[in-house]
Amino acid sequence: MTADADRRTQLLRGSLDTCLLALLDHTPTHAYDLVVQLERHGLPDISYGTVYPLMTRLRRQGLVSEQPEPSASGPPRKVFHLTAQGRSALATWVQQWSSTTATITYLLTAAGALPTAPTTPAPLLPSALPAPKVHNRVDA
Repeated sequence: MTADADRRTQLLRGSLDTCLLALLDHTPTHAYDLVVQLERHGLPDISYGTVYPLMTRLRRQGLVSEQPEPSASGPPRKVFHLTAQGRSALATWVQQWSSTTATITYLLTAAGALPTAPTTPAPLLPSALPAPKVHNRVDA
């Protein structure tokens, strides 16, 4: 695995469960279809072998339920549904994601790593750190 691929894997590791809950909130489905949907949304390197254990963990946490559904091409499929607890977790995780990414985007922009003008992010924590100083970059 290249350094870039490994970095992307690390970034996805903490957010893939949120993505799966969001997809299930839209439409209950089976694990293989979740892999297809992830690919369709720009995440082609997520395998069934990654998704299925995550779904098992989410089920054990009470965030999803599974129901067997007949399949025309073999054994019954396990169709996953978001539970009320899963919807609550999704709302919390989406807020955390939004706040965290806004804060990181603000920092990267203020540091000059992103080209757009910084905007004040939503605080990550109630006792948010003071806003970073914005330095005007002068390139030689």
